[in-house]
Amino acid sequence: MKRGMVTTMPRSLSLLLALLLALGPVALAPAEEYVIGSRDVLKVTVWGQDDLSKEYPVDPDGYAAIPLVGRVKAAGLTPTAFAAALRTALEKDYLVNPQVLVSVKEFQSQKVHVNGEADKPGVYYLQGPTTVRDVLSRAGGLSKTAGTQVLLVRGDSGKGATGQPGGAPTTRRLDVARVMAGDPTENVAVMDGDSIVIPKGNTFFVFGEVKKPGAYPLDKETNILEGITLAGGFTDKASPGRVRVIRSTAAGGQEVISVDMNDVIKRGQRDRAISLRENDVVVVPESFF
Repeated sequence: MKRGMVTTMPRSLSLLLALLLALGPVALAPAEEYVIGSRDVLKVTVWGQDDLSKEYPVDPDGYAAIPLVGRVKAAGLTPTAFAAALRTALEKDYLVNPQVLVSVKEFQSQKVHVNGEADKPGVYYLQGPTTVRDVLSRAGGLSKTAGTQVLLVRGDSGKGATGQPGGAPTTRRLDVARVMAGDPTENVAVMDGDSIVIPKGNTFFVFGEVKKPGAYPLDKETNILEGITLAGGFTDKASPGRVRVIRSTAAGGQEVISVDMNDVIKRGQRDRAISLRENDVVVVPESFF
């Protein structure tokens, strides 16, 4: 291929391609189109240019290396926007009126974890706007031992999620029946890095700076110290003085109970070791120091 090469095509075909480009590579409104991220693999088609029409991975810095024009920023753009950026780069010095189509060949940048009582727990990659019900369906649904609620755990990861100070995750309880019915107040959108935890009945949860975060059976009376011990104890980064217990209320809200575990462990105030209830969430934040 030579510098300044001109690509020609029949007028009717040119108009058809222009229409396709205007519509974008996927049948979604622009506001709903997938946003490219690092590790995604893009399929690029440049009309009449077989040596450019290939699959390109997005590197960890968010760029795709394209022949002739070099590294082009892809992360944070939709396929339509990346096609426009690539078209601009190509026509600057190399092609006249290049026709570019971009789609995502492999979705690898945005993922959600499903843990607990799902038929197929594991990691699921997002392919566009996705709700909790969408993820649960891909995970094969809930097992027979699943409870009536799921937990949506969102960490302070810097990816748009809103977490508590100190890196502790936020946790939202969702009613399974309302999620599966598509109730928009419960069947909420998921984000990159979210975890969906599906507990059995009679369980409590420990998240944050413990060695084995997760769900634990509440098959006997258990206090907060025993619960944290079941979760492997505190990590070196934990802030024992700022432990919180998130508890559901009869009115459907949430109560947050602050517990200074230093009082319980170091000062021997065992009466401060509150008893845990079904579906309690114990959150151990990270120390600031």
